[in-house]
Amino acid sequence: MKKSGFTLIEMMVAVTVFTVITVVCLSAFLNISNIQRKAEVVRAVNDNLNFSIELMAREIRSGQDYIVGGGGTSLTFTSVDGDMIFYRLLSGRIERSDNGVNFFALTAPEVVITKLLFFIDGEAAGDFQQPRVTLVINGLAKNKEGIESKLNLQTTISQRKLDS
Repeated sequence: MKKSGFTLIEMMVAVTVFTVITVVCLSAFLNISNIQRKAEVVRAVNDNLNFSIELMAREIRSGQDYIVGGGGTSLTFTSVDGDMIFYRLLSGRIERSDNGVNFFALTAPEVVITKLLFFIDGEAAGDFQQPRVTLVINGLAKNKEGIESKLNLQTTISQRKLDS
């Protein structure tokens, strides 16, 4: 009488194949989980920087008399209401102030700005160019687990008021 069943070698091969497939699937799952966490950090940074840049762009577009200071790390201009608006980089944060009093941070604590530069073009009288401010931002963001994401942004903002 012949007994049917698996031999020891067949069982070892089956267990080995199962183990390899499990390890590959588990590593793929962990990799996807890390990618998802990094994507959350990037989204949070993107949301925060979009808010900051939109606020700056809205005011710069309607402003005039742009002055770059601090080696390009600060910008001063006159708002549409006649107030002096200041933007600067201090301790890794972009800050804003009305009339040079009470600076407040525009960027979240999780976002560390390493470089903020302003460049002005077309501000000279009689150059027949619309004034433009180019903004360069470099930095990084960290979440609570220590996952970092680098950021590099550049945008150019032109003045709405026609240069006469």
